[in-house]
Amino acid sequence: MPHEVIMPALGMAQDSGLIVAWHKAPGDEVAAGDVLFEVETDKSTVEVEAGQDGFVAALLAEAGEEAPVGEVIAVISKEKPQDPVQRSRNGGGAVSAPAAPDTKTADPDPVPVTTSAPEPTRPAISADGRVLASPKARRLALEQGLDLACLVEAGHPQPYHVADLGLLRSLSTQTPEAAASARRLTAALAQEGFSEFSAWAQEAAGLGDAAALLAGFGGASLGRAAIVAVETLSAQRLYQVPLGPLGDVTEADPGSPPDLCLRDLRLSRISCVELGPENCPTLTLCAEGAGLVVTLECAARSLSAREAVTLLSNFAARMEQPVRHLL
Repeated sequence: MPHEVIMPALGMAQDSGLIVAWHKAPGDEVAAGDVLFEVETDKSTVEVEAGQDGFVAALLAEAGEEAPVGEVIAVISKEKPQDPVQRSRNGGGAVSAPAAPDTKTADPDPVPVTTSAPEPTRPAISADGRVLASPKARRLALEQGLDLACLVEAGHPQPYHVADLGLLRSLSTQTPEAAASARRLTAALAQEGFSEFSAWAQEAAGLGDAAALLAGFGGASLGRAAIVAVETLSAQRLYQVPLGPLGDVTEADPGSPPDLCLRDLRLSRISCVELGPENCPTLTLCAEGAGLVVTLECAARSLSAREAVTLLSNFAARMEQPVRHLL
């Protein structure tokens, strides 16, 4: 019986996985321990092995497509298939790879031909806008201060691997602003006033959503109406923050791209972060005794140096003396 490869469950809350890249093409011979494909979840990118010796008889999804956990996405047969199949989950029909020539009827002295396996399909842009890259490429890009989003902006197809970092470095050389180091600023507060203010706001004004208050402080620190994401260790919530009272902050539509992210780690054991720039400026809150350490990380193109200093200064002041900045 052929071996069916399913989309694995890599986390308790995972419903689906995004196929970053196929490492084998239809018709290729594989060993059980060979990496067959890479899958990305909300938390990581993982290499998945074939699980059985044989030949790739069918690939039932393309790179850049999501598949539900438990769905069959590839088939491995014991014998070399005559008509291996490549198929898309988005309505694409089955496509048979060219069959191997019949050696019984071949010319006695055929001209040798050098062939190579087809390059795995690489979409220019993922379906949901995420940057697709191998874990090693992500790690090296972070260590070298490179932004993989520059490859997306330049139109180079995904997913990205270590070999693509040379091209990324050349793009960074061509665009000095993109090559600039990521901005990272830290503010230390000996005493924070937000916890007490949050309790007072709930009792006096009925504002019981502390995350909405944080989002309001973030939007006010930007100085404009904004979509603000508030992340904790267990969840993320999006808020529409207008220029106005904190009571006007409302939840935003899921999937709205945030202008600012607030990562609230006050209840964790983490005391310092250096994660590198993300899709939007990120303020991380870590507890330190009775005070706070607030870290701003962003790409150089997201905020100028002056804007970064202003944002962090405004937010830190609001976390230290909330009432004073509401007057």
